[in-house]
Amino acid sequence: MMIRIRPSIVLFGDSITQLGFSAGQSQSGWVSLLSNAYTRRADVLNRGFSGYNTRQAIDILPSIFGEDGEGGAIFGGPPLMVTVFFGANDASLPGGKKQHVPIDQYEENIRN
Repeated sequence: MMIRIRPSIVLFGDSITQLGFSAGQSQSGWVSLLSNAYTRRADVLNRGFSGYNTRQAIDILPSIFGEDGEGGAIFGGPPLMVTVFFGANDASLPGGKKQHVPIDQYEENIRN
């Protein structure tokens, strides 16, 4: 059984999340800034998946948040905060890559 001293902040998304610790030469990424703001108050867990769209995100939800969707068993209790950043890959042009998701399916994926 996992015991956490601090609550968790879970960041779930695509490459914008995955690469959130990095930025330009002299700047920190948004995940770094968030992590710094919650130092010693919460554990920031980056679960970013470069190239993923909402269809793929639904497939991996149980591995991120557990079968019950609450994350208690995985994170040692309900997360303090969760971000969900998907859509950039969904909005890619239809055709060559399998990342595109039609807007009506994207809306349904986000709602569910």
